[in-house]
Amino acid sequence: MALAIDLAQRGVASVVFESRAEGDRFSARTNMTNVRSMEHFRRWGIADALRENDPVSPRIQRDVAFVTRLNGHLIQHFPRAYEWSERLPVASEVAEWAPNEAIEKTLRARAAELPLIDVRFGHEVESFEQDDDGVTVHVTGPDGPRTFRGSYLVAADGSRSRLRGRILNVRLEGKANLARSFLWHLRAPGLAEHWKASPMVSMTLFYNEDRSCDSLVPQSGEDQWAYFCSPVPDHIDGDDWEACRDMLFRAVGAEFEVEPLEGGTFITHSMQAPRYDFGRVLLAGDAAHLVSPMGGFGMNIGIGDAADLGWKLGALVQGWGGPLLLASYSIERGEAARFILDGCERNQAVGASQLVRDGIEDPGPRGDAVRAEVAEDIRVQKARQFKRMGGQLGYRYSSSPIILRDGVEEPAADFEDYVPSAAPGNRAPHHWLKDGSSLYDHIGQGFTLLVLDDIETGPLRRAAAARGVPLDVVAPGEPDRAALHDLYLAPATLLRSDHHVAWRGHELGDVDRLLDVVTGWSAWSATVTP
Repeated sequence: MALAIDLAQRGVASVVFESRAEGDRFSARTNMTNVRSMEHFRRWGIADALRENDPVSPRIQRDVAFVTRLNGHLIQHFPRAYEWSERLPVASEVAEWAPNEAIEKTLRARAAELPLIDVRFGHEVESFEQDDDGVTVHVTGPDGPRTFRGSYLVAADGSRSRLRGRILNVRLEGKANLARSFLWHLRAPGLAEHWKASPMVSMTLFYNEDRSCDSLVPQSGEDQWAYFCSPVPDHIDGDDWEACRDMLFRAVGAEFEVEPLEGGTFITHSMQAPRYDFGRVLLAGDAAHLVSPMGGFGMNIGIGDAADLGWKLGALVQGWGGPLLLASYSIERGEAARFILDGCERNQAVGASQLVRDGIEDPGPRGDAVRAEVAEDIRVQKARQFKRMGGQLGYRYSSSPIILRDGVEEPAADFEDYVPSAAPGNRAPHHWLKDGSSLYDHIGQGFTLLVLDDIETGPLRRAAAARGVPLDVVAPGEPDRAALHDLYLAPATLLRSDHHVAWRGHELGDVDRLLDVVTGWSAWSATVTP
């Protein structure tokens, strides 16, 4: 849906086939739309709509709490881990903690506003064939089988992708079977009454003598919840509701009225496809990569895929994009996925099983001392899962053939701490302009040249116009110009619509060569001109 929205805003039509009926319940594990995804939602005009669609009670604080049990002791508390009341200097948006119900509602509503998107519920792609000119897709739906023809096909059909596995015959690579997990969506109208150890929060993790690695997340109002566990204890069958319910009762410290809505076991993997482009057929989202949920990156990597792929498919359909764009999609998003998968694997490796100490539930000074020790361990080893920006904003496209690097050596990307960099391939450093707008609000649908000094832009403008390449030029005034100079360290920087730096330099020399590379007609050369 995100990709269709991105394409429609570029004037490119698409059809979305969804196997579910329009009214079917879909309880995904998604809750967090992180800072980077919200920047894309802002670009698609839906960031504020997502906040408005959040169905969770306003009484529930957007915090993370570690407790022994709901009626036990508070161990560690991260206030506003999932919400900021003030804007961030390093980003155009803040994260939004809202369950999948709100995310899907927001995307569907935006798609319905855009006439270039044709969403067909109850339709499933059975097979496809591709040739030099396009892709023929065979679909079954309420009215029987039909055939559709398009320029490209994007398979975003989930972790068990049949199009990837059975038709393309692509196997995922990486670390399979990281953990056996379960997730149950449930209705429990009286559960809120049992919150004693902490306020009601967005995520409550239970660290007690059971060492069960379980957590509780609100889904709607104060009566619908998600109960999650990873890894599941060896003696528990995650498909056995009664066994999982008894675990939940132990975690809460009381029995209460509860109704299972749906749920069961799933396996956590950390894997991705060896590449995401196969001729005119592309993989995106969980069809391309599977990530541990420890960190909330699963959906967010897919949103990043849509942002990267949208402008490239648009360029190809509109005729100004070259053949290297699809290969660059695999290279860029593959690098981003590897970075995020590695960080989430490290999150998965540290939980209640590793951090709980004997005596954590003891009353009095002895228990207080143990809980203080565990709280410090959580602060050191788990904070990156909830508060750090490196995984969200710090990935870069260091191997892309459509990025012109300038020879500047950079330290390795850090999953925990984000350090803005305008070196080509990085997400462009953000800045709030003196008029209150975000720098990103001025980035166009094609390329945007950020000009911070007197520099002749005419040749690039004319060359882009001759090729049909959309190009905007942004030249901020003072004091924004001085602040941006400190961030970008060059008088001119070429930005892509997905906010990544394509080139920066002190003069616009061979503009045809520059456009050849960034539009995918010619690969970047290893020779760097100072």
